[in-house]
Amino acid sequence: MDRPSMDRPGAPAVELIGRRFIDEGFGDGESVFTPGRRIWTVEYFQELKKVFVDRPDAGSSDFFSKLDLQLASASSNTIQLFAELFTVNLLPLDDYTPGKKMQLIEKVLAKCRPSVAIPDEVVAALSRGVFGGGVAFKTYRWAQLSVLIELGLEIRSLPAAERERILADPLAFRALVSPTPKESQPAQRQSLLYLAFPDFFLPIVARKDRVAIRDAFASDYLDRLPGDVDVDLHDIYRAMMDAQGGPVDFYNSPWKEIWQPPSAADPEPTDEVTHAWKVYGSGVNGQDMVPIWRRKGTVSLSAKFLREVETGIDKDTLRKIVEDDYRSSSYSVRQDKADEFYAFLNRMHPGDLIVTSSRGSVHIGTVTGEAEHVRSSDGRSNLRRPVSWNTRPISNEEVPKDLATRLASQGEVVDLTSHIDTIRELMGQRRDFTPAKGLNIPDPDDKLAARLHVPVSWLQECVTLLRDRPQLIFYGPPGTGKTYLAKELAGYLVGESNVKIVQFHPAYSYEDFFEGYRPAQKGAGQVGFELRPGPLRRLVDKANESPDATFVLIIDEINRGNLAKIFGELYFLLEYRDEGIDLLYSSADSEPFMLPLNVILLGTMNTADRSIALVDAAMRRRFAFLPLHPAEEPTSSILRSWLREEGHPPEVADLLDQLNALIDDEDFKIGPSYFMRAAVFTDGGLERVWKTSVLPLLEEFHYGDRSVDVSSRYGLDAIRKTVTAQHADRDTDVTDSAGPEADAQDPDDPRTDF
Repeated sequence: MDRPSMDRPGAPAVELIGRRFIDEGFGDGESVFTPGRRIWTVEYFQELKKVFVDRPDAGSSDFFSKLDLQLASASSNTIQLFAELFTVNLLPLDDYTPGKKMQLIEKVLAKCRPSVAIPDEVVAALSRGVFGGGVAFKTYRWAQLSVLIELGLEIRSLPAAERERILADPLAFRALVSPTPKESQPAQRQSLLYLAFPDFFLPIVARKDRVAIRDAFASDYLDRLPGDVDVDLHDIYRAMMDAQGGPVDFYNSPWKEIWQPPSAADPEPTDEVTHAWKVYGSGVNGQDMVPIWRRKGTVSLSAKFLREVETGIDKDTLRKIVEDDYRSSSYSVRQDKADEFYAFLNRMHPGDLIVTSSRGSVHIGTVTGEAEHVRSSDGRSNLRRPVSWNTRPISNEEVPKDLATRLASQGEVVDLTSHIDTIRELMGQRRDFTPAKGLNIPDPDDKLAARLHVPVSWLQECVTLLRDRPQLIFYGPPGTGKTYLAKELAGYLVGESNVKIVQFHPAYSYEDFFEGYRPAQKGAGQVGFELRPGPLRRLVDKANESPDATFVLIIDEINRGNLAKIFGELYFLLEYRDEGIDLLYSSADSEPFMLPLNVILLGTMNTADRSIALVDAAMRRRFAFLPLHPAEEPTSSILRSWLREEGHPPEVADLLDQLNALIDDEDFKIGPSYFMRAAVFTDGGLERVWKTSVLPLLEEFHYGDRSVDVSSRYGLDAIRKTVTAQHADRDTDVTDSAGPEADAQDPDDPRTDF
């Protein structure tokens, strides 16, 4: 069959030289640049590992400055071996110019004594290319060369017969080069497999692409179930060439559209919408540029190492240029630079607002022209735009907290469009949006207190606590009405439509509560992940859209979750509502998140499930806590109030009081809610509740304590006897003090119902 080079014009020359490095270098130990000279030996590989792999330079200088230091003590043969391995690394790449490849390799060879030249046939192969290496081959050059060195040492250390077998068998060679898909530098390892066996391995180094291609074509061109990706692709490609009468390129039409459906392109920048931008200028390479901008009527970015680029450059091309021009910087710096340059060049337009801060003041201007590249003498202002600056600076004290927080965020260019109305107001223009300044909640009234069977003074205490700090937890034993009171109070304060309830549990996480990535259906049947908001995020978004309204999130059983895991960085915002932070899943250009003042967090905590003492100090500092214990107000009066309203005798309240008097632990006393149901007052209803709800709780309380017979001590009959005896004693005392006329018992006395 024809070679599986996907009809790439540069493939024959590249594959020929690539196999020579395998046979002559890895196999025979001889140089490809100087045939007959043995430099691919264990001795020189060990020296190269010692000076390069085992002695990495983590400094900020560029690759070749570090390499000069690493190879300073190396022998000439070791340096030449490095140059030939470097050639293996660069050989198949088509996103380097031929001149660039030659320049890089000759930089290394220049250290050899005597001098070594690149043979003509290698030069010819370097002038071609088969696939684009992308970011991996430019960013991780040191790591990729380290992989080649270590593989070379391993191969050359093998017995000759074993080495010969492996270099003749593609799958045996892969077992050595890339034993698992998770090995470091997989692109370099796959590139080496292609150079060694171009008749077997396709020139596709991205595993995700290989898997996607295999999955897309397996049903039509594979006569068995898919398994090994490389073997599957080999068989699929052979079947496709037979069917098509020649090679195909999976990255060209019509094949690419089958395995890589077109995705929605990023929208083109538009000047139809006015945006606002923060541009950092107070400390550009040690210089405050803001006074210079105001004097010259400009705004600028340093762009010190950026080559001259035109306005309108597409994002991918600009990103590649930044990767090359800022290659000595960290990957995060390169990502930020690419985004900031693209925003300044293409997303910013005449009419947009510019905001910057300097020396305690904020300055606002309007963009009046296009971007231009001007090489400055000090490298502090190479990218510029003309700006008309407002004459009046604004003191930091005049700037609203939400905008001030955004201005303090990191980044040279930050999108402030969400704050554009605030900025316009500072400029003396209109304002359409008023951020929340506090809680808009009413005082409780007597009607609410009567409905909940609690004193209005207690409800007022709840409201007062929320106005001071909008985070409150009701805690107490089971059945004390914590969740019911939270729901009813929240509905009264903000309206039912503005209330959301969630329940924490041990498996609950930050991603469930706030936001996280979830599987999502993409186009053409593909499944991916997208960021989905949780209940708190959705409620906050509503609160930001309606700053005059108030919203409540009820967190039921708050102490059953891992609070540090669930809240994450949001812990900070519970204490500092007027400040912003970067979120776990924030993108580079997203603004800091703030928890609005018009969002209340109302929690409930079952102390029988976990003692309040086990809640960490950070949680206790951020929430106010109100107890709901059966022996304390308001809980102690709830049941009697409800019984009076429903027309039931007070017997059940007496029984509950006596039961709780026998329970020593406050966290295991029984709440009134178990008895505030119509079913309790049907035939056998009280007995049923006592047997199925009350006694099981007390059995848990006394679990392992054989000295207590729960049924005998807490059974309904036993409690009834005690209450009846107490009433009899009290009646005797009343009769003795009232005289003979009290002997005639009132037939309507409800206590006769015992």
